Amino acid sequence: MSPLEILVIICFSAAGAISQGCLGIGLALVAGPALVAIDPSFAPGPLIVVGQVVGIRNVIVERSHTDRRAVRRCAYGLPFGLAAGLVVLSMVSDEVIALLVGSLAAAGALSLLCGFRIARTPRVEVATGMGVGFSSMTAALPGPAFVLTFSDMKPATLRGTVGTVFLMVAVAALIGLLATGEFGLYEIELIGWLIPGIILGLFLARFVRPFLDRAWFRPAVLLVALAGGLALILRQVL
Repeated sequence: MSPLEILVIICFSAAGAISQGCLGIGLALVAGPALVAIDPSFAPGPLIVVGQVVGIRNVIVERSHTDRRAVRRCAYGLPFGLAAGLVVLSMVSDEVIALLVGSLAAAGALSLLCGFRIARTPRVEVATGMGVGFSSMTAALPGPAFVLTFSDMKPATLRGTVGTVFLMVAVAALIGLLATGEFGLYEIELIGWLIPGIILGLFLARFVRPFLDRAWFRPAVLLVALAGGLALILRQVL
């Protein structure tokens, strides 16, 4: 890694950790495009693993706010999405993975910025679990699919519910990646590069969390994700 790449990794992983620590989503959405532009191997394994540093905090601190029924219904759909994602991941190149990360980040951010929402029903929650599993396995981007369905939740409920579902995704995805040889020593090395930024972001999130109610906060996070996704798409196309 060059000094500039290390600086980019620390800054974007910290920004992603701040978003995830405040909103319950955002680590891969904000940091993913920049990290994958440096090395496509950052997705999905390393980003899924470091996401749990933030996610476990949300599971523990927000456990009393977690929507258990929503978690259970998402769990029904997760195995199908994870299996489909694993098949796709084993068949495509690093360039396609980078394009997929950029496309999902841009599409997810744009849909959330435009206020697109899905009416929440038990069947939709199961389908959301499938979407979360697929986007996690292919691009380490579980957040957009979840928020499109659960945007009506209060921040504390969203953080706890998302954190619990993401923890299940991480365990299952890591097992699948190890079994198929998609996660090894090199991915562990990449995790090491991410940890300093994640720790910094977690520390800063406590000071940023009071700004959650400001009208500009959430759009600002999504605009960063949208810009990163579009930049990654252009980089692959051009």
